[in-house]
Amino acid sequence: MHLTRKRKGGAMDDVAGTKELDYASDLQLIKSMHEDDSFWDRIFDAKLDFLNNGGDPRQAGCVRPEIAKSWIDSRNFGLSPDQPDLGEHITEQAYKETLAANAEIVAVAKSLIRNIESLNLQNDYMFELLDANGTPLVQIGNLRLHRFAGPNYQCNESNMGTNAHTLCMRHKKPFVLIGPEHYCFALHGLIACAAPIIDQFGASVGAFALTQPTSEELLSTANKKILIHAMSLVSSLAITLSDQLRISGYDAQLAETESRYSKVSLEAQRYETISQNLINTVKDGILICDAEDTISLATPEAARIFKTSPEELLGTNVNALINNSRTFEEVIEQGGRSTFDVDGMPLEAKISRIYGGDHDFEGYIITLKEAKRATLGASRGKLGDTANATFKDILGKSYQIAKAKKLASRFARSRENILLVGESGTGKELFAQAIHNQVCPEGPFMSINCAAIPPRLIESELFGYESGSFTGAERGGKPGKIELADGGTLFLDEIGDMPLELQATLLRVLENKRIIRVGGKSYKQIDFRLVAATNQNLPKLVSQHQFREDLLYRISVLTVDLPPLRDRVGDALYFARYFLNECHTKTGNGKVSLSNEASQFVSTYAWPGNVRQLKHAIYSAYYTCENGVIYIDDFPSYIAQASDLRSSEEGGAAAPADDAAATSQNESSSAIKVPDEQAAAPGAEAPAATSGTLPTLSLKELEGIAINEAIMQADGNIAAAAAILDISKATLYRKLKESQ
Repeated sequence: MHLTRKRKGGAMDDVAGTKELDYASDLQLIKSMHEDDSFWDRIFDAKLDFLNNGGDPRQAGCVRPEIAKSWIDSRNFGLSPDQPDLGEHITEQAYKETLAANAEIVAVAKSLIRNIESLNLQNDYMFELLDANGTPLVQIGNLRLHRFAGPNYQCNESNMGTNAHTLCMRHKKPFVLIGPEHYCFALHGLIACAAPIIDQFGASVGAFALTQPTSEELLSTANKKILIHAMSLVSSLAITLSDQLRISGYDAQLAETESRYSKVSLEAQRYETISQNLINTVKDGILICDAEDTISLATPEAARIFKTSPEELLGTNVNALINNSRTFEEVIEQGGRSTFDVDGMPLEAKISRIYGGDHDFEGYIITLKEAKRATLGASRGKLGDTANATFKDILGKSYQIAKAKKLASRFARSRENILLVGESGTGKELFAQAIHNQVCPEGPFMSINCAAIPPRLIESELFGYESGSFTGAERGGKPGKIELADGGTLFLDEIGDMPLELQATLLRVLENKRIIRVGGKSYKQIDFRLVAATNQNLPKLVSQHQFREDLLYRISVLTVDLPPLRDRVGDALYFARYFLNECHTKTGNGKVSLSNEASQFVSTYAWPGNVRQLKHAIYSAYYTCENGVIYIDDFPSYIAQASDLRSSEEGGAAAPADDAAATSQNESSSAIKVPDEQAAAPGAEAPAATSGTLPTLSLKELEGIAINEAIMQADGNIAAAAAILDISKATLYRKLKESQ
């Protein structure tokens, strides 16, 4: 639709010959108006060019930038400039809710505009207080000035186009809009002055607006003065109301802050009372010191330990009380535990860092308690659990074992549970001992093999029992391994064999660190670090419903995979020479070395029993060989036969040149002979290197060979190996331990 020039209302003045105006002040605009209307005609023409031809009003020098952008926004809202019905009607309920939400602004505004109501505004003016959405909150004067104005109308840029109150709130400054500067033609006959109301947060929350019709004499000198006064009046009212709102807001904030402070103060007093009562009932001594090691809090029990009062301890440097060769940081890095004496009384100390709200280091908290009673120590000594190994004692030169040691050493510094995963004979117990000795060498090391104890006994072994809890129970009861591990390490070997019903109980202990003895009535708080070990696939056991998934997550926070000997490049030959030297040291006999073929075999054999199997094989070969040189035939038969099988698969290997020498090397003083099963087999050829018999071995050596063979056949599965040997798992574990 093509729009043409339409004139409504009085004349518009020009700014004589001025192509660029200073639009920073609307008052300056009013003052600079002249009585001919060519300037306003140019504004009107610029708008027609924008509406009809798509011209950019921002390029017209006569149109203020804020107004040009508002014209564009109005058109983008889909608003027609000659639309007769402007504004948007809202329901009575919505209007009441708007008044309620702005009750404070309305109350302050009414006190300010009370005097304006006495002015003669009924015929020519309309004075409004509008909220941020353009909803009128207070209206006085000629409400019929334009028919869409009323208490139930919401007027803003989206439904009435460019207007003074929207612009003043958007730009947070007073605005005057004259005739054709309005987007809609229905408003061309009006002049509007508006000023924003700013709250304490700097947001526009409303506006005062004064609207009047244009007239032929509007821009006379007298009427311009009236318009300037109207603009000043609106601005003054807005500034005053804004100040009142800010003061009221600050007062409300101050009152809220005082209320919060009062509540926080009361809450702090309550917590202080509770904390003091708790401190007075804590059985352990507690010291809290700042970053300079100066004591800022001491419990009565701590004061009793040092034979003074809590007040006397305040301000004392804690290092004067705790005589320790290590710094607090060194103690924390090594597990957070230390021991020292006070007047001959042994004490255990647990030291932890304290961090502030921004994670800034603020000091230390030190928990003190007397060392365990002699009876409990005697129980530990009676059980004979010892941890002698350190990470330096774990032998091997390969990258794989060095990586495992480094990881385990780093994990040892935390207090999380550790799971050691590896085949039988990979040194899981050595790693457990090394972890223990790195963090709490003074504490107890308690170990239990979950596969070696019958299911009916493992609960009492772990948790202990009270007197009379079952037939045969010791008088006075007995502490369990977990209780005895308080302050140290609990090592659960072969945890995959733990009975499923007992796993739930262990999980609860790991979660809350409390135990109750079998037949007991009360719980006991304990503090220990769990190291578990397994040669089984625990996730697979979980999928088979033989191991609890939640327990697996709890024990495997930190997991160390121990490499089998076959994956440790160069370590097999290293261990072989180490064990030969060990044999030489024990016996005092001459040194024994490996032949080239034996060295090659040791380096390439799979060693399914890992280091333990290699040790037994080297010991056997050491005592079997002659002339100080070990050949492949000097190894136990099942290993030598594996070598023969491999050689035949590779195209055959030459037998020793001297059969008699080979036979003599494998002779022993044992009176027991082992029949050659290969020779006895129908159709089998007799070995070339023997005279129909294998070398004579002792019973113990034969037993070791049988055990290793069974383990090899069972792929390292202890339960399956025990079934092959027709013995219990407990017996097999005992024999393996005896052979170490």
